[in-house]
Amino acid sequence: MNRVKSFLFGAVEKIVIHCAATSRKDLIWDRMRRDCADCVPVLINPPMLGMEYVQVHYSAGLLRPAHADVMVIG
Repeated sequence: MNRVKSFLFGAVEKIVIHCAATSRKDLIWDRMRRDCADCVPVLINPPMLGMEYVQVHYSAGLLRPAHADVMVIG
């Protein structure tokens, strides 16, 4: 079923996390590694203008183009 869903709607390609506080980076990485790092690449980047956010990149599917969702966490 997951293959059909990925074919039609795309799938998660990677997750990029920007965190402003360096101390939070290790906490976030431990949690992400446990939850989904085996499934998709997870990148944790240094601060960018002091904002904290998560970007989820999706591949293209038959019914949906490639895109990324952004959620501000800070």
